[in-house]
Amino acid sequence: MSEKKTIVWLLPRIDTVPIGGYKVVYEYANRFAADGYDVFIVYPQFLKFSRYKNIFLNFLRRCKNLLRYSCNKIKRIRCAPDWFQLDSRIHCEYVFRFGNSRTLKIHGTKFVATAIETSFELAGTRRIEDKDKFYFIQDFENWNGITNKRVYDSYRLPMKKITIAPWLVREVERVGGTAALVENGFDFDYFKMTNPIETRPACEVAMLYHRTERKRCVDAIAALKIVKEKIPCLHVAMFGTPERPDVPDWFTYFQRPDRETHNAIYNNASIFVAASESEGFGLTVGEAMICGCAVACTDNGGFSMMISNDRTGLLSPVYDHQKLAENIIKLIENNELRIELAKNGSEFIRQFTWERAYGKFRQEIEGANIV
Repeated sequence: MSEKKTIVWLLPRIDTVPIGGYKVVYEYANRFAADGYDVFIVYPQFLKFSRYKNIFLNFLRRCKNLLRYSCNKIKRIRCAPDWFQLDSRIHCEYVFRFGNSRTLKIHGTKFVATAIETSFELAGTRRIEDKDKFYFIQDFENWNGITNKRVYDSYRLPMKKITIAPWLVREVERVGGTAALVENGFDFDYFKMTNPIETRPACEVAMLYHRTERKRCVDAIAALKIVKEKIPCLHVAMFGTPERPDVPDWFTYFQRPDRETHNAIYNNASIFVAASESEGFGLTVGEAMICGCAVACTDNGGFSMMISNDRTGLLSPVYDHQKLAENIIKLIENNELRIELAKNGSEFIRQFTWERAYGKFRQEIEGANIV
C-alpha cells in the first residue's frame, strides 16, 4: 500500500471574517482532502518576515505576537473558520512559530505558502527540500508597508510558483522567474441564477464594501452618486464584513450576508459595480456574473480576466469615477445592452470551474519540477 500523500497550507494569520484569498485556499484544501490527501492548514502567530525596518517597531511586534498567542491559547481559540465549511478530515494547527509545526516531521510533505509573509518563512525553512516548496501567488501584495522590491524578491525565492492570473504570471517573469497559471474556480452550487435577467429592475445595483483603500469603494460610491442625480430610482444593495459605512439612505447594507441573502443580493440586481485599483482575480465580479448581473467595473488585471469591454461587461479606467458612472447609466438606460452583456457574462464565467482548477493545481503539486 502506498504512503498517504500530505499537503500543508501555510496561512499568515487566523482570521475570523471572510477573506477571498483564504476562501480559495479552503476550497483547494477540501478537494485535496476528498481526494485522499492528508491535509493540514497551519497558522503561525509569529513569522520572521517583517514589514518594519525600525528595530523598536519589530520589538513591539514580537511582544504583541507573544501576548496574542498566549491569550488565544488561554481562550482556546478555534483556528478553523466559522464562515467556511471545511472538510472534517482537515487538520488545523495554530502554532507560535512554523518551526513548532508537527507537519515538519512528516516525510515527503508538500508545503504551500499562500502570502508574501509565508513565502519567506517557507523558503528559509531548511528542514524542507526546495522541491517540496510551493508559492501560491494570489495578488501583488505591495500593501501595508511592503514595497514592490520586497514583492519581487519573494518571486525570486527557490520554490515552484503557482498563480491565478496572467498579469501575475507576467509580474513573476519580470524578475526572471516562471509561474504556472491556475485560474480560480467558482462554486456553481453556492451561487445560482434564480431571477430572470430580463425582468430585473434596471436601476437596482449591487456592490461589495471593503475598507481596503485599493478596493476604491470611494470611487464606486462617488460614481453612484452621479448616477443618482440623473436616475432618481437608483437603489444600491451593498454587502461586506465591516459595520455599515457612511453612505446615503438609498443604500441598503448587508453585513456578512448568509448564503440565501448573498444570492438574493446578486439576483435582485441588474448591475454589479466594482472600482478596484488592483485585483488578483476578483471573485465578487465572477459571482455576480453567475447570478446574472451586468458588470460595470475598472480595468485591472484581475477583472479583465472575466470582463471584456462591450462583450461581457463594461470597463472604465481605474480612479475614473466619472467614466464608471457613465457606464452604469449606459446599462440602466439601454436595457437591451444590459441583458446582452449579462447573458454573455453568465455564459463566459461557467468555464471557471473548481474541477478544472483543482485538476491543474494538483498536477502542478504532483508533477512539476521546482524552478
